[in-house]
Amino acid sequence: MADKPRTTTASTSPHEGVGFGRAAQVPVLLVAHAPIAAVTVDRCLVAASFTIGRGSECDLPVRDDKMSKRHFRVSRTDLGFFVEDLGSTNGTFVLGAKLAGRQPIEGVCVIRAGRSVFVFHPDGVALFEPPPPDRFGMAGRFHAGLLLKDLKEAVLSARHVLLAGPTGTGKELAARAIAAMAAKNKARPSILAHNAARFASPEEAAATLFGVGPHVFSGVDARQGLIEQAEGGVLFLDEVHNLPERVQRGLLRVIEDGETARIGETRTRPAAVRFVLASNRDGPTCGLAHDLFARLRRVRVPPLAERIADIPGIFDAVLKEALARHAIFEKDVVPLLGGDHYETLCLHGFDADNVRGLVDLADRLVTRIASGTVPAEAVMAVFSERFGDGPVAARYEGEAGEEEGTSHYERHKDLIVAAFKECGGNLSAAERLLREKGVRVSRRWLGVFLRKWGVRPG
Repeated sequence: MADKPRTTTASTSPHEGVGFGRAAQVPVLLVAHAPIAAVTVDRCLVAASFTIGRGSECDLPVRDDKMSKRHFRVSRTDLGFFVEDLGSTNGTFVLGAKLAGRQPIEGVCVIRAGRSVFVFHPDGVALFEPPPPDRFGMAGRFHAGLLLKDLKEAVLSARHVLLAGPTGTGKELAARAIAAMAAKNKARPSILAHNAARFASPEEAAATLFGVGPHVFSGVDARQGLIEQAEGGVLFLDEVHNLPERVQRGLLRVIEDGETARIGETRTRPAAVRFVLASNRDGPTCGLAHDLFARLRRVRVPPLAERIADIPGIFDAVLKEALARHAIFEKDVVPLLGGDHYETLCLHGFDADNVRGLVDLADRLVTRIASGTVPAEAVMAVFSERFGDGPVAARYEGEAGEEEGTSHYERHKDLIVAAFKECGGNLSAAERLLREKGVRVSRRWLGVFLRKWGVRPG
């Protein structure tokens, strides 16, 4: 999808204000997920009255066959922002609940219409920052550009960097981006990574970082430390706040002098290394010694709760990586994920489930498929297990409930089987035939239930 913003005649500049408080807010609507080629722009400025739907006359036209021609409207008044369903056939869902009438929006809001998921930001002008051509492996169309801009500025303005942010936000990926930006040989950036929380004692931390001279410890040979091993590249130390203060001050001496010495030795060695330290601690110094903190350029890596619109893109990226590791075709799995799945992921992102949670979910799904579970059944099971208590999961289970006779599909079993056979085992044709008969079904779920009933799709 293109990154060029769509505007309306009511608001032609991202910096144009409408006078909310002391600073003008710039509301934007982001297309977090949509069917392939459904939109030509993925971010829009929201005018006083902004319509979204399948029709070309809408401010944001979306080629989504589950959406109505004029599906919903986002508007702003002196009282704030509002969302309103425009009499759509399939309804509009706001924060997982079906919209009834017109309701106010407070803060960042997830809206689903048809197969598409939108994220509304009351003040999102920064999200019009165009993403760089090289994203250094970072997924997400909207917020990755902002983070990469901060990382690039840090590389250009400072030798050493502190990455601050909650656990699981992708700080190591950010460190690797720094290494690639700083490397003379862009094709082979050099980075050595270690987690400072793994050190069992101050002595182990010092020996591992600075190295050990000969005959210092009984039975221990002389060896290089991580600083020497990372010479000419980047040394990434995660959870650096776990280092004892005296070890932190040792790092500070290396930063200030550009030299390092092994434990037990008096001679020094040049230390042409760029430190990238990371901490998940709050507070003015992120848990570091004040003088060490003062020598670092701080870059904040935000949690998913602040990157809601990027969640579908991040999940797609980690899912495709997991599928590739298990040699499973993307076309057998990715099309099974619809707007309801991505809506669920976006809503859960507000609960501070970070990138690591998305990786775990993708791994769990792919592992189940690799063990022999039919992909559609694996998707249904994994999402139900992981998000079983949410409003979206309840809607999901209502369509494909397991109890005999409770789901829409079970109630129309005979008609579904007959249509499937009449169409020669073609799921798409069976879906169209059933809809003509007034039975609304999804090709995705037809395959699941036909297998459950012992009727094998062709």
